[in-house]
Amino acid sequence: MLAAPALSDRLAVDVNSAAALRAKARSGDDAALRAAAKEFESMMVGIMLKTMRETQFIDKDADPFGSQTVQIYREMLDQQWARKISEGKGLGFADMLFKQLKAQSAQIVPGAEAAAAQPAGQPADGAPVAQQAGKAIPVDAASKPAGDKAQTGQDYRQAFIERLRPHAEAAAEKLGVPADFILAHAALESGWGRREIANADGSPSHNLFGIKAGSRWDGATAEVTTTEYRYGLPLKQVERFRAYGSYAEAFGDYAGLLQGRYADALNGDAKTFAFGLQQGGYATDPRYGEKLRQMISQLA
Repeated sequence: MLAAPALSDRLAVDVNSAAALRAKARSGDDAALRAAAKEFESMMVGIMLKTMRETQFIDKDADPFGSQTVQIYREMLDQQWARKISEGKGLGFADMLFKQLKAQSAQIVPGAEAAAAQPAGQPADGAPVAQQAGKAIPVDAASKPAGDKAQTGQDYRQAFIERLRPHAEAAAEKLGVPADFILAHAALESGWGRREIANADGSPSHNLFGIKAGSRWDGATAEVTTTEYRYGLPLKQVERFRAYGSYAEAFGDYAGLLQGRYADALNGDAKTFAFGLQQGGYATDPRYGEKLRQMISQLA
């Protein structure tokens, strides 16, 4: 029987490497800890390379090499380069991490195993799924008090649906999808409206879909801290999002966005819609499609 290859011999895009990394980090063995530290350094270098790629002086839409296919292969190449750079002495991250892991290997943190087993993107503290969507939810926004009878359980969800259904139906007519798909998407991104992106003065941005303000956007914006996923790792960063004067304007802009960039997600059922948005790059959360599909099933 052939032995499993070492982490350093595997292809950089090996989907099992993260599980192997966790197992080695927990073992306490020096060789295993050093291998885990090397693997983590490779991930860090990968994030650095990706950030460098995103810093460019031309619009992505105007880049002749900016197609989704080219981007996929470019990310695969960057991951492989990250692995090569981390071999040998690397950048020094692995040595520092090894010392920390070695010092902590004898300590057992209560609940650490349960947290490590938590699927990526799943809320570990009972928070709404939308908080973990990984794209446009302000992670530092305060939620409504749980004891508010007028805004708990089915009540606040129903109020959200009734308030926004007219706008969703108008957008649905343009997109050719059920209004419930759109309401579910807004609910996922905004936590049923309780975590809507706010302007600097605290007023609502009316951006329920987490639409970012790219270089072509010349309207108002709001900056918030969000969770983005890089190589499966959740990272907090400040992003600029579009701000609107009304929900009608927001839903109209959303419809225009989907008609252009995400047209392939519009010709099918709930699964096609949800996973079409994920595959089109709407969010970085690796479980975004499944979360949206589940949200749609609650409304349909």
